[in-house]
Amino acid sequence: GINAEYMGLLFKKIDMAGWGEYITGMIQNKQLPDGTWLQNVVQEGAILAQDGTILAATPGFTLNEYDYDIQVDEATKKKVHVNEKTIISEVVLNGKSTSSEAGIRINNFKYMLANYDTGKKLAYLSKLKGGACAMATKTVIVYAAYTSSLKMSDGREQNAGLCNEVVEKVCATLLASGCQTILTGHYIKLYAQKK
Repeated sequence: GINAEYMGLLFKKIDMAGWGEYITGMIQNKQLPDGTWLQNVVQEGAILAQDGTILAATPGFTLNEYDYDIQVDEATKKKVHVNEKTIISEVVLNGKSTSSEAGIRINNFKYMLANYDTGKKLAYLSKLKGGACAMATKTVIVYAAYTSSLKMSDGREQNAGLCNEVVEKVCATLLASGCQTILTGHYIKLYAQKK
């Protein structure tokens, strides 16, 4: 796999603002057959190392570590520790709900594992009024989430189908390039050509 610390150093050496814009464009927008672009397809997205370290993400996306109160019964709450990096890795790589007593929590949203494709290492997650999709390649995890109350540029609501399509398309692109090309600058060069 990719050493997350090395990747972090590598991404610090490039123009992070530009890389973030590229990731935002890659994840949040979809080109239509007529050549126009559908924008705001998903609420947020990220490319992560397999340990959950954020390599690139849309603005505002974070994976946090914190204590969270869960309801044990009507009168009792219990404080549990949440590590969102560990949670997303467990869910995507192992297809398990998670070992966290707080359940699946990503960027401070609560999710449930709706479905998991073992062969693809592809997790479909649901949340109140939305959901997410996360898929692992040999070296990274691609994640995107949608909220049905948010509108895409054509006025339709964000939805699971397009969210899933975006994640699978980004993974296919990474897999086609061997995913190691993130290290050699394939995507950086691709972004630079768009400037």
